[in-house]
Amino acid sequence: MNYEIDSNGEIKNITKGKFSRTSEGLYCHHIDEKKELKISDQLFIKRNKIPFEYQRKDRLVYCDLVEHSILHVLITKETSFEFGYPGYGAFLKPMIEVWYLDKIIPNSEWMKRCYNQSFLDSQEAFDILKEMQKTLAESYFNTILDYYEEKKRMKEESSKRELERDQYLKDDRDRLIKRAKLLHSKSPRKEIVISSYYLKYEDTTNTFYRDNACTYEDYESKMKIYTKEKILEELNIYLENLVF
Repeated sequence: MNYEIDSNGEIKNITKGKFSRTSEGLYCHHIDEKKELKISDQLFIKRNKIPFEYQRKDRLVYCDLVEHSILHVLITKETSFEFGYPGYGAFLKPMIEVWYLDKIIPNSEWMKRCYNQSFLDSQEAFDILKEMQKTLAESYFNTILDYYEEKKRMKEESSKRELERDQYLKDDRDRLIKRAKLLHSKSPRKEIVISSYYLKYEDTTNTFYRDNACTYEDYESKMKIYTKEKILEELNIYLENLVF
């Protein structure tokens, strides 16, 4: 990082330096991450007035994903979780799991280089993760089989929730259709407009309404130029053309 300082000594602008080595599959780690959170984040640098000395070349080290993770674990332990853990828990540990346990290869070229540089087989990745968690006195799966069993269970639960959600949406739409079919010329105008809006604009199969989405307030405003009978007529035509 390069700092531009104003006349009051405040950080005015921050630009990235030319010390990246992702072409080699390596991450940049700040030695002083044990003193500040998100030391390379421009917003944090300005807000916390992080000294430029922390960004100098001699305060940077380069490491692969696994080495970077271990450094964050050591910082976390040394600082009693004050520093290091956010990067480890939210970024580094999940990435090791995704890349080497779930075997999902990243798409971007620079991440592929990082993936290859720190490559581990599944068991090696699991053993390192378990040891890092042990260092932090945090639990982890007993065996790699337990990890995959939990992933399978979570996937099944997610699929179940998705099916339940889809069924709920279908049932809700069926109720809307049934109510709309009961509307008639003496029904309140507002009920007709509401039914018309929610049936049309929540119809995910209709590309016209999906691509021209609007709020209920906007739709209600547009309908003011039409009579209740006209809106009801168009609603009935819509209902007649529904495909089940």
